Amino acid sequence: MPMETANMFNPASKVSKISHCSSMEQYKQMHDKSLKDPEAFWGEITKEFHFEEKVKGKFLDYNFDITKGKIFVRWLEGAKTNICYNCLDRHVLAGKGDQVAFYW
Repeated sequence: MPMETANMFNPASKVSKISHCSSMEQYKQMHDKSLKDPEAFWGEITKEFHFEEKVKGKFLDYNFDITKGKIFVRWLEGAKTNICYNCLDRHVLAGKGDQVAFYW
């Protein structure tokens, strides 16, 4: 399905240059990888976060076929994190407490 662009608002170029995803082309590539190889894609993303406990089971497990049993999705089975620490605390501890956290 093609992506709609008529109502798209692009960030300022100075923001795009320092962003995790700096262009629509990069976004499309990341989206494609997330669909084709979700375990590899999300494995890379999780390397950027602090975990209290690492994954103990399968990184990704799912069943979308009702003929094969119960429908389920499990991500990062057994892992534990602290969202507040990941969103704020680790950045303050890294000396970025006076910086703007999010532009848009």
